[in-house]
Amino acid sequence: MKLPSFVKLPGHKKFTITPRYYDPIKEEILERTEMIKRELSGEENFGVRAHKITFDRRSSPGPNTSGLQIIIAVGLGLAFLSWLYFGNPVLHLLWLIIPIYLFLKFKKKATKH
Repeated sequence: MKLPSFVKLPGHKKFTITPRYYDPIKEEILERTEMIKRELSGEENFGVRAHKITFDRRSSPGPNTSGLQIIIAVGLGLAFLSWLYFGNPVLHLLWLIIPIYLFLKFKKKATKH
């Protein structure tokens, strides 16, 4: 007996796959007939297939972030060790330094434009 509930759980779903049939002989016949049609029509590239797969990148690769990750890890490690050694005044100092750094950084970007 099932108890009533407000939460509806999803039911079981069956995995169905429709296999594709590949006939190499039929594929070869189609390629040959296309090549013959291209030869008869007078195209100069009759030996090259019309569909080519290209793996060109659409966007430029981003900057290398491994150096930045190392700098962040070292900075966090030093902040943690200094907090262990000096205590809470280090955290108060960071609360002062970080906003000043961000202000100067964004001020430089604003003057460049």
